[in-house]
Amino acid sequence: MKDLGCSTILYGGFSIGQALEGIAKAGYKAIELCARPGMAPHLEIGKTASYYEGIKAQATSHGLTIESIAGTGGIGMDSPDFDAVIEAAQQVGAPAIAEGAGGMSDDEVSFKQVVDLVNATAARTSQAGIKLSLKPHVNNAVYSTKTALRLMREVDREWVGINFDASHIWRTEAAEDPVESLQQLNDHITTLRIRDNRESREGPIGPVETQIPGKGSLNLPALAAVMNTIDHVPYVTLEIVGTQGGTDTPLAEVQRVAEESIAYLKPLFVT
Repeated sequence: MKDLGCSTILYGGFSIGQALEGIAKAGYKAIELCARPGMAPHLEIGKTASYYEGIKAQATSHGLTIESIAGTGGIGMDSPDFDAVIEAAQQVGAPAIAEGAGGMSDDEVSFKQVVDLVNATAARTSQAGIKLSLKPHVNNAVYSTKTALRLMREVDREWVGINFDASHIWRTEAAEDPVESLQQLNDHITTLRIRDNRESREGPIGPVETQIPGKGSLNLPALAAVMNTIDHVPYVTLEIVGTQGGTDTPLAEVQRVAEESIAYLKPLFVT
């Protein structure tokens, strides 16, 4: 069984303090801590050690583990400044940096460039004991089970893993079964994300309401059954978009989403 986490992107329009308070109040045990300017700027890059100690202390005071940081503060993995992202993750105690691999789908040159960049970045993160967790993502070079498996054959698997999100697998042109995808990628998974998805397989994720677990078309009980067998990953983390900064979503509405989601997920994961 798993403990449940929540990405702070759900509370992207609010302060880190409000996000942590709401996530803990709902009953989650971990967070994906977002460093996404304009969307969820809960972690700033290039700050002092005392700043990061303060963030870590806030999470601890709410009984929350920082499962990963997501986003890079707008700094690309190919930038010399990416070392500041690694330092931020290390300072707050995050074991992984969750990010998209980038690139273009079905483009061989782009895929090879992504592999080279990922390997170069992993060589840097490994020095801090931090893994890169890459999400197969709609429209990216790594977007499907096949491309994710290929990536894992060509990178340093000690320091690179998969950030699995069934909703992205659902929305690929390959029309894959996310449960089968999860089974195939099982050994390579570093972090697990969960949300529902509308019946449509078109690219955009769709409204917040159909991302709430149990309100979309994904077979979440079957996915949960497989996730519960992945012993090397301790958390399953809710990641819902559409309430982030710039959407003007009221805090009470964000809290409703967090609480409805965990009410559905707890029986699937928590003993």
